Parts: sequence; C-alpha cells; structure tokens
Amino acid sequence: MNIKEVACLAGVSPATVSRVLNGSKNVRKSTRRKVLQAIEESGYRPNQVARGLRLRRFQSIGLVVPDITNEFFATIARSIEDVLHEHNYNLFLCNTREDGEEERRYIKALLDKFVDGIIFVSGGFEENLDLFQGDIPVVAIDRRSNLEGVSFVTSANYEGGYLAAKHLIECGCRRILMVRDQKQVAPMEARWAGYVDCLKDYNIPYDEGLVVSIPVEREAAREYLLRMHSQLEFDGIFAATDVLAIACAHTLLRLGYSIPKDVQIVGFDNITAAEYYNPSLTTIAQEKEALGRKGAELLLERIEDPEKEPATVVLPVQLIQRASTRQY
Repeated sequence: MNIKEVACLAGVSPATVSRVLNGSKNVRKSTRRKVLQAIEESGYRPNQVARGLRLRRFQSIGLVVPDITNEFFATIARSIEDVLHEHNYNLFLCNTREDGEEERRYIKALLDKFVDGIIFVSGGFEENLDLFQGDIPVVAIDRRSNLEGVSFVTSANYEGGYLAAKHLIECGCRRILMVRDQKQVAPMEARWAGYVDCLKDYNIPYDEGLVVSIPVEREAAREYLLRMHSQLEFDGIFAATDVLAIACAHTLLRLGYSIPKDVQIVGFDNITAAEYYNPSLTTIAQEKEALGRKGAELLLERIEDPEKEPATVVLPVQLIQRASTRQY
C-alpha cells in the first residue's frame, strides 16, 4: 500500500493525503476523516516519505516558466538553479509553452511530487493559482497574484516604461508607437502605464492607434509592420521586449527605413542580441540574474520559516543607450 492507493481509496488526490499526513490545517474535517479512515482500513503506515512530508524536507523545488527558449526566462531559471544548488535543492523545470492547460497540469504534477515550494516566472494564467491551498510556499517572479501568502519579485516596470518614452522624446520623437504583448499581465500593464504618463508629462497627446498588442513573436511584429507601416505616422518605437524591438528594426530596415534617422527604437530586457544587432539596440535593462536569485532566496526563507511574512521586492532598471536612438 502506498500513498497513491490511499488517495484512491479515500477518493482524494495524493496531495490531499500528504496534507493530512503533514498536519496541514487547510483540509476540511470531512476530507480529513475520509483520509484517516482510508489509512486505518488499508493498514498503511507512514514511511520515510511521510516523515519527509512532516518535516518539509524533500529538497526539491518546482520552477514554472512560460518559454525556456526565451533568453530572459532562461537567464532567470539558471540563476534560480545556482542558488538552489548552493543549498542542496533539486529543481524540477516545467516549461508551459505559454499554455494555460499545460501550466495547470504541471502544477498538479508538482504538488503530487511533494515539492517543498514552487516558483512562477511570469505567465498570465491566474486562474491556475486556485490549485494552491496555502500550505506550500510560493514565489512569483514578474507575475502578480491575489493568492494570499505569495512573495513577489519584479522589476520597476512602470519606471522602465516611463524612462523609455522619456528617452525617445528627448531624442526628438513625438509620434511614439508602442508595441506590447497582447496578454494583460502586470509587467506589460505597468510599462504601458509608464509610457502613457510620460506622454502626458511632456504634453504629447495619447493616441490609442499608436499602441499595438500582439504576441511576443518576431513574425507577429513583422506582419504587423508590413501591413500597417504605410498607414501609421510614427518616428519612434517603444517595444515592450527586446524580441519585439529587434523584429521591428529588422522589418523596417528591409522596408527601406533608416534607424535611427527615420525611426528610433527602444526595447526592454537587455538580452544578448540587443548589443550585437546592427544597429545595436537601446534598451531598458532588467537585472535578470538578480530576479532569479532573489526569488530563490525568498522561497528558501519561507521553507525554513513558514511563519515568515511574504515579501515584495522591486528591482531597479536602467536605460542603456546604443545605436538605435540618436544622441541628444
């Protein structure tokens, strides 16, 4: 008899059985009675696994990322892994491919594997957080959550959006096209808000027609500009990620535009390609390694002290000027 068979007998999930064995308060009395009755009827005796559950020491962490091929997420994941290895924790990496159902499946699998905690990196599927009952430490990186007890690490996205627009304005731009992720996730909303407020502060009218929401894919940006460049009047582009910024630059160059003479471009993230693209990309740099490191540290602190209050950490950003904008 094992824990999964007990769960089947009780008509609950293995994660619920683990919570009962762990003494968690986040289990209904009726459910607890069913689990305890199943344990008694089956003759199941908690083994080392159950003792590990009580001690919360499986030395395993789940990491959920939307796209591991994206350098931004890959850098954060590597930084998290480095910290966990220093503390002798194993890492289960779950790549959701930006799919909400895939993310939900991974969360259930991680809970069944009895990980000591879970880190989420970005993503826009808040409904999946209802799977948690508050008895496992959770840290969200660049992802807001209304779930009680979640620690949160992010960059100063509003300030970054403001800084990008401010730089373009000071370089002479007055018609600034913003190209952003179509998902209404917290980082994108904050960057957009910074852009809008900067226009207002410089007395430049906000034009909804100059804000385009598309998938964060090179092909999506290329298709949009090929279709719309002749219908839009713009002299600057603030792309909410470097991937979108480079796609915009590449498309405009092929259409005969000169960068930065005709159009100036600012990206966001400071991925490696931003420095080596021609022209090199002006961008808002995030502290990617620090995001991952701080997220891992916060999770380990919660594992060591479950009573510790969840924390919110906002890391600074900075403008790195390169050849895609003019000197001023």
